[in-house]
Amino acid sequence: MIKKLIHTVLNFIFPQKCLGCKKENPPVGGICPECFSKIDYPSFIKIGNVYAATDYNDDIIRKSVWQLKYKGRKEIAEPLSELIFQRLESKAIGNDWLIIPVPLHKNRMKERGFNQSELIAQKFFTKVKPSEIQTSECLTNVLYKIKETPTQVSVKNRELRLKNLENAFEVRNADLIRDKKIILIDDISTTGATMRECIKTLKAGGAKKAIGFVVARG
Repeated sequence: MIKKLIHTVLNFIFPQKCLGCKKENPPVGGICPECFSKIDYPSFIKIGNVYAATDYNDDIIRKSVWQLKYKGRKEIAEPLSELIFQRLESKAIGNDWLIIPVPLHKNRMKERGFNQSELIAQKFFTKVKPSEIQTSECLTNVLYKIKETPTQVSVKNRELRLKNLENAFEVRNADLIRDKKIILIDDISTTGATMRECIKTLKAGGAKKAIGFVVARG
């Protein structure tokens, strides 16, 4: 109650502004409906088994992801998940899909305090209509990152990026995904290497099929 009151007072004194047009007091997530509707469509919606809702060169998306990851504005996971939902939900045909976020290494998780992909995945899960995709769970206890690697964007050499990610992930509680179809959720796909390694690991762990949904490709 007190926390909510403090938040209301701070919003009154220092009103939040839309990350696009700077209009005061946008809806939850910091992007007004007008700016949300103007977010670019991706140059290529699908590359391999990974679908993107937009491109990272979209100005609002760049600002949103940065604010979420590095400023801890967790509410921004809401519009980012809505973007995935509106543009990519139809790509998962059939039912019995499980949703799994791309995990962070425990050291990165400790440093940041949260996994932005998990926040987006959980929000996406609440939006999915059971009659269309019929997802049964959003699982965070199956795919783990066991090898600490530099961020993909910081590694320019493609072969080195791939080598860095070799055996970086593992599956635990494999019985939860055996013969299941999986939607992997991530914020950004820079090279696609992380998603490919996750998909490979999940299939090796018994998954029937795995595809990736990302907010942006960049």
